[in-house]
Amino acid sequence: MTTSSQQLPPQPPNTVRKVIVEVVDASDLLPKDGQGSSSPFVIADFDGQKKRTSTKYRDLNPVWNGALEFTVSDPDNMDVEELEIEV
Repeated sequence: MTTSSQQLPPQPPNTVRKVIVEVVDASDLLPKDGQGSSSPFVIADFDGQKKRTSTKYRDLNPVWNGALEFTVSDPDNMDVEELEIEV
C-alpha cells in the first residue's frame, strides 16, 4: 500500500497593502465663516476608514504637505473601491 502526502501551497508572507493619499494644499477657497475667512480641513474616506488632516484656521490657501494612510482590506476588490475626499 502506498500513500501520497499532499502538501499545501506555500502561504504568501503577511503583506499589508496600503493606499496613501498625499494632501498638499488648496487655493482660493470660499469664505465660510461669515467674516471672509474659512478654517479648512480635508476628510478622506476609503473602505469605511475615515481620516482627516489638521484644521488650518482662518486660511483660504491652506498648505498641509501631509499624507493620509489607509489599509487595503481586500486587494482583489480594489477595482470597485471608492476614495471620497472633502475639503
